[in-house]
This record gives sequence, structure tokens and C-alpha cells, in this order.
Amino acid sequence: MENKNNESPEKENEEIKSLEDQLKLSSKKKKQQVAKDLVTLKHVEVKKQEISPETRTLAQTLKEQYIEHDQFEKLSNDEITILESFMGKRLFLERIAIIANQSRIPLGIPGFKKAELEEILEDLITKGYIESELVGDKNVYFLTERGKYRVQ
Repeated sequence: MENKNNESPEKENEEIKSLEDQLKLSSKKKKQQVAKDLVTLKHVEVKKQEISPETRTLAQTLKEQYIEHDQFEKLSNDEITILESFMGKRLFLERIAIIANQSRIPLGIPGFKKAELEEILEDLITKGYIESELVGDKNVYFLTERGKYRVQ
């Protein structure tokens, strides 16, 4: 602060003049035309692209193949619960029932009966998520590649 008080009035006048010059320059810039004023826009018509019949048929066949191959959205909650109980293991029917019912019974949902569980497993086998083998006198169930992909 002492420096400002000790400065001569000439320096203050010079600073004021330089500020005035800066203000004049900035006002001149404002008076110049803006780029949007210099540009004139023209209306351009846009045409929709037509899909060729070959492309349309190809898209339809790919869509149908995808739906046949990937029926994930058609699984019921019970089927998803059973699929997730496998965790990459080979399981007997009794073990599947224990694992699947562990999450149902505490929630007050009745557990799977043996016949109901076998029916759901058969549905999953027909959809390609599970396979079974006969070991001794019992069936062992395990996930297919599609089932592993669905669980992930």
C-alpha cells in the first residue's frame, strides 16, 4: 500500500490511459461482425435411405436364428434358481433340491417337490441348459456350455 501512495501522479495517469485504451480496444472488438452474421444458411433436403430387400431378408433370418439360439428370456424364476444352484458342479437330484430349497424355505415359499423338480430339470434339458447322465442307479445333472453362459 505504501508503494501506491508513494507513486507519482504521472504513473497513475499512465495506468488510467492504458486502461482507457484497453476499454476502447474491447469496444471495437464488440462492434465487429460475428461469424454467425457473416454466414447464410441454406435449406438442404435429406432423403431417407431405403433398405434393400436383400438386407431386410438377411436381418430377418439373423433375428430368427438369434431367437432360436438364445431363449434366455423364456426361463421361469424356478428354472433360473435351479440353474444358479449348479455353480459348475455335477449334482444329484437330492443335492439340487437341497441347494434350491435353501433360498425358498426361509422366505416362506414352499420347497420343490421331487416330481416338480424333475419336470423343471427336463424342461432345462430340452432347452439345452443342462445335461444328465446315469451314474449307478441315479441321474447326475450338469450344465452345458449354454447353461454356463446363462449363469454367468
